[in-house]
Amino acid sequence: QFLRSLEDPEWPLMAPNYWILKRVGFLLPQTQVGKILYIIVHEIVTLFVITQYMELYVIRSNLDLVLTNLKISMLSVVCIFKVNSFIFWQKRWIEVIEYVNEADKFERQNQDKPKEKIINAYTKYCRRITYFYWALVFITFLTTTGQPLMRYLTSPTFRENLRNGIEDFPHIFSSWMPFDKNHAPGCWITVVWHVLLCAYGAAVMASYDTSVVVIMVFFGGKLDLLRERCKQMLGARGIEISDDEAGVVIRELHKIHIMLIKHSRLFNSLLSPVMFFYMVMCSLMLCASAYQLTSATNAAQKLLMAEYLIFGIAQLFVYCWHSNDVLIKNENITLGPYESQWWSASLKQRKDIVTLTGQLQIRNVFSAGPFANLTLPTFITILKGAYSYYTILRK
Repeated sequence: QFLRSLEDPEWPLMAPNYWILKRVGFLLPQTQVGKILYIIVHEIVTLFVITQYMELYVIRSNLDLVLTNLKISMLSVVCIFKVNSFIFWQKRWIEVIEYVNEADKFERQNQDKPKEKIINAYTKYCRRITYFYWALVFITFLTTTGQPLMRYLTSPTFRENLRNGIEDFPHIFSSWMPFDKNHAPGCWITVVWHVLLCAYGAAVMASYDTSVVVIMVFFGGKLDLLRERCKQMLGARGIEISDDEAGVVIRELHKIHIMLIKHSRLFNSLLSPVMFFYMVMCSLMLCASAYQLTSATNAAQKLLMAEYLIFGIAQLFVYCWHSNDVLIKNENITLGPYESQWWSASLKQRKDIVTLTGQLQIRNVFSAGPFANLTLPTFITILKGAYSYYTILRK
């Protein structure tokens, strides 16, 4: 019932994503007070990340604490980078989101059986990937916040050391606090503070990542729809159309592709800096998580660390997989005109088809900065790099 309540006829594809973007504060409200309040919340979290690195300097002599801090603080940096870049480029993001919504509604209003099949397929897929990712983020939130408690419950030695004052109070995050965070009441204030911040970070990842993936899936679906339109541009089998009618259809296809490439490139310009920063941080975070997983002795701790490691890999894989899918569909779209009745077309229509085919060869590749494209080979390269860092650290 809750998921059904998220549906909105004005946003047939992105209704859940639009809802969570507004709730988390990516899409700022129209009122000035609302904007200021959301921006203050975002910047408070930014200050918290700074305190994580302040604590990193304090604990620099303890390798295990340093790795625990880095494992989470690097992901925290990515979260605030996503938020602040989205706020800074708010108008551009709104332009991309509105294009996706309007283009999707246009396709739904001008669909036939083949197009309906494509639209239903990518709509169902977007819902499934969105809700699955939300569930994965929620599980990661529970494991992250519950890790100190699990350590306390499953380790008698740790409980004894904690009572004797040998071990410090276990916290969710490693961050500097302006009071004693290892004894009451400061320890419990810190716990509440960390839970709230962890919930915020989970909401940021759930809203940003799923929205980006849904936009990627739509671009892939739009390419499939454009290819289907190219198949039908000269009419059905046995029914010829005039040169004027063909010209109108081909000009419309040209216009659709131009708008698609324009907004695809705009989307890439917004995503590329974030993904470049994320890939650098992700390589180090995966390395730290893998090292702690192999060095942990407690089974419950290993399970929680494994879930966190799986989440980090899944997050990167989702981006690379869907970007790679769009790249493949970009390459296949030029087949569309040659799947039409081009052999029975007039000379003028064939010339227009050749012109359209040249236009369709223009493509856009989603990238992670100026050095790498978001593809499956890039994903494998990052995993290899993280493993290399891990082997060096083990030595």
